[in-house]
Amino acid sequence: MINKLNELNQDIKRCEDVLIENNYLEIVITIEELHDKYKNDIVNISNIDNSIVWNYSKKDIQNILNYLKDYKDEIIFENNQKNIEEKIKELKTYIQKNDILEKNKLIEAINIIKNINSNDLDLNIKWKKLQSLLDLIQNQEREIGIKLLEIIVLVSK
Repeated sequence: MINKLNELNQDIKRCEDVLIENNYLEIVITIEELHDKYKNDIVNISNIDNSIVWNYSKKDIQNILNYLKDYKDEIIFENNQKNIEEKIKELKTYIQKNDILEKNKLIEAINIIKNINSNDLDLNIKWKKLQSLLDLIQNQEREIGIKLLEIIVLVSK
């Protein structure tokens, strides 16, 4: 994933540089290369008509730049969701395998976190809802407290 993000960052930078240079030949070359590179990953790039290269414009490279930025955000979001799911699964397994006080409160807290995470809320609203769980962390052993806090931090970002 890190390699993919690095590659996307390089392609974003390339688009920005080409836009600044405003060299038509570089615009065409960049559009062609990025079109071929991302046509299977980014739907909007595959919609750019590449049958007649002299019809390309600066607007096309600007659109590709925006598509790349959106794609990058999507990859980061998906990776964060995957991390959250893995951390929740790890915490649930830990709770089930160990003799822990307040198991039901912890399971309820995990369900609250999952619910908050699945809703499309403003980050400030998410944080307000998650703050109520911080009291629960204080009463837990270190291992559980850290795992729960880590999940809360991931959800609130």
